[in-house]
Amino acid sequence: MNVQQLRYLVAVSDSGSVSAAARNLGITQPVISRAIHAFEHEQGVTVFERSGTRLVVSEAALAIVQSARSALGAFDAVEQTAQAVRNPRELVIATTPTNGLLLTGTLGEIHRCEPGLVIRVRRADDADHVLRLVEEGVAEIGFLELTPLSAESQLTTMLVARLEVVFVSPLGTDLQAAVTWDDVVRQPLIVPPADSGRRTLINAMAKTATGTTPEETIVFEDRGSWLAGAQAGMGSFLSYRCLVADHERVEIRPFTPMQTVPVGFVLPDLALSAEASRFVELARATYADLGLLREPSVPGVVG
Repeated sequence: MNVQQLRYLVAVSDSGSVSAAARNLGITQPVISRAIHAFEHEQGVTVFERSGTRLVVSEAALAIVQSARSALGAFDAVEQTAQAVRNPRELVIATTPTNGLLLTGTLGEIHRCEPGLVIRVRRADDADHVLRLVEEGVAEIGFLELTPLSAESQLTTMLVARLEVVFVSPLGTDLQAAVTWDDVVRQPLIVPPADSGRRTLINAMAKTATGTTPEETIVFEDRGSWLAGAQAGMGSFLSYRCLVADHERVEIRPFTPMQTVPVGFVLPDLALSAEASRFVELARATYADLGLLREPSVPGVVG
């Protein structure tokens, strides 16, 4: 007995004739006939009986054909698993280190839902770098702070959340319970490098609100050092509330009025793979559960 014999048994059972099974499988009738006769001889059972012009499974062989179906299902599953091992499914996401932290929950969820999927997070220097990686096909999707795209762009955007910006300061900082940008620009600040996209974003928000940009006290490229610097009393920094809410030995103040930044995905103007679509859905569901998905997504438009 072999796998091909089982396939031919099931094919003839489904089609009702050797000729129809041969056409469906793209082989000749004698091949199927010889295989079925060999099986019947080896197992000592007649599988098919004629009923008018059709071949039907004999009552004694019904369980045999059903077992053949089950065995083929298991065999096909082994082949699919082996193929996945040889050619694992892969999803490449471009994002900056800080924004990558915002995807931690989604990455864990998709790992549980899609254990065979390989996720590669491609580090980008800033938002423009994220856009280039997606435009060049290096990454299928990007995750970043959303800004309006140029008219020539072949990409679209999808809002995931509007994240609250907060001011993180050393303990004992002399400030009101809520701050304004005027307060921020007068404080010693821990900031990212001047040529970084995040520094550009901070400067733009401050400039819009106050007409000036913050003065740097200390520059750290590594975001992890910002918190350590504030805890050591070196200065204050800006962050998203969801990234610092659980940290100790710092003071966290909201802005008045509240300041938010839209974050989400940048996508190619093409159909996404099933893996990318699943990841985007999981991310939006994660932030919806947190109450942070406050607007419907509008491709190409940022609120």
